Parts: sequence; C-alpha cells; structure tokens
Amino acid sequence: MIEVKVVSRGGQGGVTTARILAKAAMFEGLYSQAIPQFGAERRGAKVYAYVRIDEKPIRRHTKVENPKIAAYFDEKLIEEDAAEIKILNGSLDGFCCLDANKIAESFGLVSSGWYLISSPMSGALAKVLNLSLKSLEKAIRDEFLARVDENLAAAKMGYEVIECSTL
Repeated sequence: MIEVKVVSRGGQGGVTTARILAKAAMFEGLYSQAIPQFGAERRGAKVYAYVRIDEKPIRRHTKVENPKIAAYFDEKLIEEDAAEIKILNGSLDGFCCLDANKIAESFGLVSSGWYLISSPMSGALAKVLNLSLKSLEKAIRDEFLARVDENLAAAKMGYEVIECSTL
C-alpha cells in the first residue's frame, strides 16, 4: 500500500488534489481512498488530506501516520516526517520540486490572489506515483466542472516538470 500525505492551506486545493489522485488510481484499476482532515478551517489555515492506493481492497480508514510520500503546497508548511519522497511547491534541497504557483498563474488558475495549485500538484504526484497521464486527465475531467482545459494543461505541465532525483 502506498500512503500519501498532502499538506496545504485552505483554498490551495490540497483536498481536491487527494480526490484527483484517488480517482486517477481508480481509473488505473487500483483501490484508493482520499481522506480529508479539517474542521472549521477557513482560507489560509493548514489543511491535511491523505491518499491510500493499493492493488487490493483497503480496509484501513484512519489518518495516515507514516506516509511514503508527503506533498507540501508551501515551504512554510514543511513538517518533520519520515516520508521517502517529499514533493514541494517551491525549491529546496532534498525535495522533488516544481513551481506550481507559476504553472497555475500561467493558466489563469488564480482566485482572489490565491494560486489554485491542485492541478499542477496532482500532475507532479501522479508522476511520482507512476499513474498515467490518461488516468489523471480522466480524473480531472471528473472533478472539475469549469476551466477544465486550463486544469488539464496545468496538470500535464506539473507531470512533465517535476524534478526529483528519486524518479
């Protein structure tokens, strides 16, 4: 089983990213879960989401304690963890990096000054998880009702530009 922790701020798209990845895994014929963890948070508050992917049914429904992959939507959100692979929207040694903010901006995925980075981060995570672009595209089409083409393009760019020594 592969477990993923996504750490974002409310409004950046971390929960959406978890749903997209779980759907993409399902389209690959795998079992998956997307588990959001938040309360009455508002835009800007720290939000966690978790994803589990496996070849067999997943019986566990608790929060992910020891993720293999951790994705951070902002450098200020980085936490101490034992994840084997760490993905960052930014640039820092020891992380798989991409500039998801720049990607979102280039496709007009900005709302009230906030970069909507679920698509580029989903693309980067899909690449690291070895999920196909075809399944990712299907998941994005299933998730978004508006600005689908922009989100597809941003996800594809995130998939293509992620820089990681572990890939």
